[in-house]
Amino acid sequence: MDAFNSILKRVEQKKEDYATYGFEKHEMAALNTFFDLAQEYDSLENLYMVSVTVPRVFFGLQSNLYLIDPKTEAITWVASSHPGVSDTKIKVPDSIKVTDVPYQHGHAYVVPIHGKKTPASHILFHSSLGVIGMFEVTRARDLTDAQRFYIQKYVNRIGYNMYNKFLAEQNIKHLKFINNLVADIEHNVIVPNIRYKYYFRKIRKYLNTNKEVESDLNSLLDEVKYQDPKLYARITEIVESVIVINRAMFSDQENIEQHYKHTSLFLETLFRPDHFLFGEYILRKAPCYLWQDIIMPQLERYRDRFVQQGIMIDHIMKDHKLSEDLRVKVDKGLMAQVVANLFSNAAKYAKSVVELSGKMLKKVDCRMSLIENFFGRGHHGVRFDVFSSGLPIDQEDAAHVFDEGFRLTRRESVEGMGHGLYFVKNVVEVHGGIVGHKAEELGNEFYFLIPV
Repeated sequence: MDAFNSILKRVEQKKEDYATYGFEKHEMAALNTFFDLAQEYDSLENLYMVSVTVPRVFFGLQSNLYLIDPKTEAITWVASSHPGVSDTKIKVPDSIKVTDVPYQHGHAYVVPIHGKKTPASHILFHSSLGVIGMFEVTRARDLTDAQRFYIQKYVNRIGYNMYNKFLAEQNIKHLKFINNLVADIEHNVIVPNIRYKYYFRKIRKYLNTNKEVESDLNSLLDEVKYQDPKLYARITEIVESVIVINRAMFSDQENIEQHYKHTSLFLETLFRPDHFLFGEYILRKAPCYLWQDIIMPQLERYRDRFVQQGIMIDHIMKDHKLSEDLRVKVDKGLMAQVVANLFSNAAKYAKSVVELSGKMLKKVDCRMSLIENFFGRGHHGVRFDVFSSGLPIDQEDAAHVFDEGFRLTRRESVEGMGHGLYFVKNVVEVHGGIVGHKAEELGNEFYFLIPV
């Protein structure tokens, strides 16, 4: 409602402004013609020509249009209404200066072209004055103050339309760059990444061969046990060392392969070309068990990190039967990243607290529950909660924790960009679900609810 009232007030103000301007009928017709043709022609070059021909046709005024190069801030000529001027760039007269206000030079009247002041302005233009060009009326000595004022308003309309077309062209360039970048990522990152599968199989084969070597060495031990006790003792030491090394290599290989699987899943999911083509997350849904197929693999991934940081995780999921029965249809890769983000936040922000018993505790709990009819009669939801001990987030901050770029002031020492929970919210909502936060006495609970 505030936005509506603000716009209503602005419309009323513009109505009063135009009444004050007192533009004549043919002046309003010139403005309308410019607006119509600015919409009709798509390219910037055509807009430049429309800008200089409208004053010529309606008022017999000859004009030149100059732009400021955003990189060099040099002034360049782009269009003229003078008959016989070719498309070849002409030399910019020394009298054309970049100023923030109109000025008279000889017979010419020169007006600065301002673009819109928006967050994108600093990307498109670098002029400290906010000026994107200059508009010159070449024979303007006899113009009245009212006519000069009209030209200023007309040039303002040129600036707004130029800005919009500049922005549209920049967006097209950005989209082309992003599409090329995605293609490069797919070609140079995702496809080569698949080759790691081959290397992991080879490493696993070598490790299994090492186990066979262990067996062969054990057979040798039996042969020399009584024949040469010293040799037996020496070979025993070697075999034990080989076994320790092999077991450690098996463990590391499994950890690296699991990390590879998670990374590959995330790469494929995040850099899916359709996301960039349509400008939103495009889901590839498939039926799966939320707990078994998505949550448990991420919990195992973060288990060592929790343990290393002294975080208890022995209250994880009490109702295993419930978890086995709850199936969802989701984009497995995206939902896995949602769960990973919640566990990552829990690991980063969990702090020790004092329970009622007086015992210090640092913990992360998670649980899953069925909420019947949550999405309408007969449409149940599954809720997944992650609790981490620590200082509860106050109500004012809690209202913004899922906003893009928001970070709690008291947590700025913790590494992060304020994007994780915003990502969680986007993905869950694309799945038709909701996210939320609940402050508890000894910590914070973050959750999501998605359709079963």
